[in-house]
Amino acid sequence: MERHAVVIGASIAGLLAARVLSGHFERVTVLEKDALPGPEAARKSVPQGNHIHVIWSGGAGAIERLLPGLWEEMQARGAIAFDNSRDMCWFHRGVWKLRAATGLVMHSQSRPLLEHRIRERVLALGNVRLVSEATVIGPLATDAGRRIGGVTVRMGGDEAPSQDIAAELVVDASGRGSRTPAWLEAQGFAPPRESRVGIDLKYASRLYEIPAHAQRDWQVMAIYGGPPDARRAGVIFPIEGNRWIVTLSGCLGDHPGGDEQGFLDFARGLDRPDLYQAICEAQPLSPIAVYGFAHEVRRHYEALDQLPAGLVVIGDAMCAFNPLYGQGVTVCALEAEALDRCLRARGSDGPLDAKFARRYFGKASAVVGDAWLVATATDLLFPQAQGRRPPGLGVFGWYNRQVLELCACDPHALRRFLEVLHFLRRPGALFGPRTFIAACRWSLGLRTPAERAAASLSTARPRPGKPPAAASA
Repeated sequence: MERHAVVIGASIAGLLAARVLSGHFERVTVLEKDALPGPEAARKSVPQGNHIHVIWSGGAGAIERLLPGLWEEMQARGAIAFDNSRDMCWFHRGVWKLRAATGLVMHSQSRPLLEHRIRERVLALGNVRLVSEATVIGPLATDAGRRIGGVTVRMGGDEAPSQDIAAELVVDASGRGSRTPAWLEAQGFAPPRESRVGIDLKYASRLYEIPAHAQRDWQVMAIYGGPPDARRAGVIFPIEGNRWIVTLSGCLGDHPGGDEQGFLDFARGLDRPDLYQAICEAQPLSPIAVYGFAHEVRRHYEALDQLPAGLVVIGDAMCAFNPLYGQGVTVCALEAEALDRCLRARGSDGPLDAKFARRYFGKASAVVGDAWLVATATDLLFPQAQGRRPPGLGVFGWYNRQVLELCACDPHALRRFLEVLHFLRRPGALFGPRTFIAACRWSLGLRTPAERAAASLSTARPRPGKPPAAASA
C-alpha cells in the first residue's frame, strides 16, 4: 500500500510539516479550509496576517535547512535582512540597547509573501498536493480507537458530501482552534492539560511608504515598555515594496485605536517619541488593521500517558504564544525539524505507533517550553495578568531588569540576551557566571566609568536618526 500522510492546515507550520513528510512518505496531502490567496493577501483564517511576523535566527536557520535558498529568494522579492542590533534601534525598559554588530540576522517581510513562497517551494516537491476549501470533520479511528488512520473531510461548502481519506500519519496544523483535544476525548483518551496566561493583548498595524528624505542610521525601530506598569509597545519594520509595517500593541486594557487619531495618539504615548515622529514623516498606504489576542495557551501533549497512534500536532495547535514576542514561526520551524528527526530515527519501516507520538511530543515540548517560559514569565510580571505564577517570579523580574539595563552598555550581556531571543541558546544562558556577576554588580551600583557613560547615553534622547553609538559585541 502507498505510504500517505495528511496535514490539516496550510499554515506555515502545516507547510513545513508537509516539507518534512515529503521525505518520508510517497504522498502527502495538505487540507486547507480556506481558499488560497496570492502573495499580497493573508488567508481568511489568519487575522494576524496583516501584522508583523518576526523570524529569529534559530527559526530562519531551521527553515533554510528545510528549504535551502529560501531567504535568498525572499530578498530577491524585496524582503529585508538586517543585523538585530547594529541595524535596529531598540528602547527597552528605560534604555536604548547597544548598537553592536552581532551577526544575528533577522528577516523582515509581509506574512503573505513569506507564506506564499514557502507554499510554492513545498508544492514544487512533486509528492505534495494541497486541497483548498477542504474542511476536516474528524479523524478516522481504527484498531478499536487506538490508531488514527486518516480523516473525514468535506470538499466545498457545508452541503457537500463527506469523504474519507486514509493516511498512515495525520499532522494537525490547524492553529489555536484545533479540535484534536475534543477528538481525543471522543476516542476515549484524556485531552491534554492546558496552561493559560490571560494578557488581553490588542495590536494595530499600518503600512507606510518609507520616507525618501529621512536621514537615519537604522532599518528597524522598537519602543518597548515592560511590567509592571508600561503596557505599550511599538515597532517599525521594513518590508518588500519600499514599505514600513508599523505595529502598535498594548495589553490589559491599554489598547491602540483602530482609527487615524487613535493610532497616532497611542504612538505618541509610547515611552519614547521617536516612533511617533518617524511615522509623522511617512505617507500611510493602508487602512489600520486591528487584532486581539486574549490569552496564551499551551496544550501539554507531552504529559499524556496514552495517545493514539498516527496523530501528532504542530504549531499553534500545540502552543499559541503572545505574538508580541514573535516566537510562533520560529517555534513551528523547530518543531518541524523535531518531527523530521523522529521520522529519521524510526527508520523506513519503523512503526508510527503511540511511542513515536510520545517521542515527537517530548522533543517538541523542549522547544515550546523554553519559548513559553520566556514569554509568560515576563507577562506574569504584570499584576493584572491572569495565570499561575511560578515560584521565584519576583526574583526573575528583578534579575531580568538588571540584564535588560545591562544591554545598554555591556556587549556580552547584550549578546547573551539576543542569543536567547534568537533560539540559539536556552534561557539558562542568561545566568552564566559572567552575566550573573555583571547583573549583581549593576544592581549594587558598582559600575565602571565606561558603563556609567554608556548608561547615561542610553537614556538620553538620540539625535534625529542617531541612536546611541555602536559598540562591538
